[in-house]
Order: sequence, then C-alpha cells, then structure tokens
Amino acid sequence: MEDKQQRIRQLFVKLADGTSTPVERQELLDYLEGSPLPEALPLADELPPTRNWPQMPEDAGEQIRMRILSEVRPAAPVRVRSLGWWKAAAVLLPVVGLSTWLLWDRSADSQRYVNNTRSVQVIRLEDGSEVSLNRNARLTFRGGANREAWLEGEAFFTIAGHASKPFIVHTQQQLDITVLGTSFNVKSGEQATEVVLNTGKVKVGDGGKAVILQPGEMAVYDAKAQQVSTQLADTLMHTSWKNELLPFRERPLKEVMGFLQAQFGYAATFDGPETENLVFTGYLSTSDLQQSILTLEQTFSIKISIGNRRLHVNKQ
Repeated sequence: MEDKQQRIRQLFVKLADGTSTPVERQELLDYLEGSPLPEALPLADELPPTRNWPQMPEDAGEQIRMRILSEVRPAAPVRVRSLGWWKAAAVLLPVVGLSTWLLWDRSADSQRYVNNTRSVQVIRLEDGSEVSLNRNARLTFRGGANREAWLEGEAFFTIAGHASKPFIVHTQQQLDITVLGTSFNVKSGEQATEVVLNTGKVKVGDGGKAVILQPGEMAVYDAKAQQVSTQLADTLMHTSWKNELLPFRERPLKEVMGFLQAQFGYAATFDGPETENLVFTGYLSTSDLQQSILTLEQTFSIKISIGNRRLHVNKQ
C-alpha cells in the first residue's frame, strides 16, 4: 500500500513539473477515476518541490477564496449556434475534463444536459422548473407554447405551474408524462419506465391508454407489452437518490456491499456467511464511502476495513 502511495506522489510531482509521459498521465487518471478516499491522496506539503516556486503571501489564499465565493453564479447552459454536430464537438472537446458536467444545444430553442459526474446535478430551467438529474442521465428541454423534455435515465422534476403551458416529459419508449404543476420522479430505461408522483397530479400514457396518478402512486410502463400498470409507492425510497442517498429495505448485507462496490469501486469480502446474511434496512450515502461504512458498522456492530481496493467485513 505504501509503495502505491509513493508511486502516486511521484506521478503528481511529475505532472506538476511538466515531465510526465502520456502513459504516466493515464495511470494517474485511472487512479483518480477509481474514487480514491480523501486520505489516500497526497497532501500538497507531502509533495517534494521540483523547482523554485514563488512564495504566496500569507493572506493571499484567503483573499482568493473570498473572491471565488463572491463570484459564484448558477451555471447556465452553454449555447452552441447553428453548427453541425461535428463542429460543436470540436468546440467542446478541448474543455472536457474528468467528471465534467456537459450542457449544449441541439437547436436555437432547446438545451441538452448530460450528467457525466459522480453526483446528482440540479438544473434550473428557464420557465422556473427544477430538475435533479441522476448520474449518467440525459435531458433535452424545449420551451415555447408547450414545454417539453426528453429524458434518458432518471430525473426528479419540480414543475413550475403555468395553466396555459403544460409540461410534457417524453421517455425512450414514447411514453408521455403531462403535468401543469407538480413534483415527480421518472426512471426511463430501455425496457421499462417508472413514474412516481410526490405532489400534484400527472397523466401517464403512450398515445393510447392513459392513467392519472395521485400522490403516493406509481406507474410502470412495460415497453414490450405496451401496458401501463399502477401501484402504491414509497416516494421516499424512490426519490432518495436526489439527496445522494441509496435506500435499502430488508436486503442482505452481501447485496448492500455489492451496491457500494458499483458506486465506489471497492469489492467486498466477508469473514463468514453469517455476516453476509445480515439484513439491512435504511439509507447509505452515495457520495461518502466513509459515512456509508460508519452507518453499517453502527447498525450491525461490525468492523469494515479498507485495503487493496477491498472492503473487509468482520465481526467485532
């Protein structure tokens, strides 16, 4: 482990000094994309200087921080004029970095949002509506007489009410959700779409049969059967992701650790089947691995240690 840390420190030094090779930069990139824990990254004062850098005045850092905080503004979509897709890509590609939040237009009156980050992104649309976009989700919005959005993936909508302008969400299976002013969750996949209503009222249909949802209800659309069914839903369980939480209800610990592996990239090992089969109900953080570990340790009186990209689960 110590050898790995020393190697990462060397890569940071070479990158800062401008002497790293493409292979070394890719190695550092792979390490960073593995969601390393904060304590696994070298501190600035741990990196030996490789050149005589100028000293910053003691109060300069605080001045810079205050200036940044005073100039923070909500992000707005980047508008790309009527360029071909390849020209737009040529403009955007040079500024795309690690875990970027990309926004661009397909046409003059629409905006497209793609969440390529590791956290939930909040969009404030020009009509006053707000959309929480889950990881790997895409949304295209077009205003006008009818406000329309096209969704791939999962998003939570809080729609600003406009009686003369309905808001319509289109999913991958040509399923439409029509609202005036409400809050609801949509999970759009290739085979099925789930719509969970928190407040207000929505109509869910595919151009044929449609259903009206009441708060606390859920519509499930089967693309293969082209059928919509409704059922009661635990809205908190279905929408906790927008608060960076992962919900579980009576799931074995082995399955819970599998979700943490998918989220953070750490495989899990257990000291025995008795530990694997512990049943967990609750919420875990999707952005803070240490917090998730602490929650599980306190719930079951277990010890979870980290080493070699693995989480070792043991009885205390």
